[in-house]
Amino acid sequence: MNQLEISESTNKENELLDAAFLQKIEKLSLISKRLFSGQMKGERRSTKRGSSVEFADYRDYSMGDDFRRVDWNVYARLEKLFLKLFVEEEDLHVYILIDCSKSMGFGNPSKLLYAKRLAAALSYIGLCNFDRVGLAALAGNKCSVHPPKRGKQSAFEMFDYLSSLKADNETKLGSSLHDFSLRTRQPGLVILISDFFDESYQTGINALVSRKFDVVLFHLLSREEENPSIVGDLLLIDSETSVRREITITQTLLRKYQQRLAGFCKDIETYSLRYGCSYIHLTSESPFENLILNYLRRRGALR
Repeated sequence: MNQLEISESTNKENELLDAAFLQKIEKLSLISKRLFSGQMKGERRSTKRGSSVEFADYRDYSMGDDFRRVDWNVYARLEKLFLKLFVEEEDLHVYILIDCSKSMGFGNPSKLLYAKRLAAALSYIGLCNFDRVGLAALAGNKCSVHPPKRGKQSAFEMFDYLSSLKADNETKLGSSLHDFSLRTRQPGLVILISDFFDESYQTGINALVSRKFDVVLFHLLSREEENPSIVGDLLLIDSETSVRREITITQTLLRKYQQRLAGFCKDIETYSLRYGCSYIHLTSESPFENLILNYLRRRGALR
């Protein structure tokens, strides 16, 4: 049987999501605000019986189902009826883009680990709904693309790819997103997870919007970045550029920092909404299960 077998040992290896959580989210679906070719507005794509040739998954036989879709080889082995499911050739393409700049390695847990867990959950939800899901790591001026897959039998291949990602060097969001937009022919839902510590993000968002992608921005910061607890005389070193700066941190300076940070976040939200993108702000300490099962559903990103 080709159904995905979820084991505790496999999930411990990828260190992203456990089996119990995957079972909780497999009935959810990603929501796209934009209508793409092959979709019915406001609906998820349904499986196609008979004319498609691409196998997607199995499900239990129910009274009234077409016996021509029964896999009799499986029945011979298991003495149980299972239906083959096939998918439309035109479907929702979902692209999950992760900022792998060195600043994403900050935090406890790190922003990158949280981003990988978020990407794993969203990709699994898409795969369970027969969406075509691709991943891309943004690093330097380029993006490294993991080819789109569909059907949840591809989930652990994607988890392995996510587990391999490292926070390294400096990422130019404008250039790397432009690179992605040029290399991706089929428009769809783009989910970008980043701390946006690069002023060129506007150029990157413009590149995506101009190619008719439906863009969702996850602005991910650590709690220490939002509410720093450090005070006194310090030597600060930029993790990406290695620029050093001696500074004396006082409570007055911390208040000014938080005001600037609030303005920074507001600017990204305003810019994204101006171009029809969705903006979701969160920290790497946000309770993960509540984020997926409750918060993103209230925000209209999932249902």
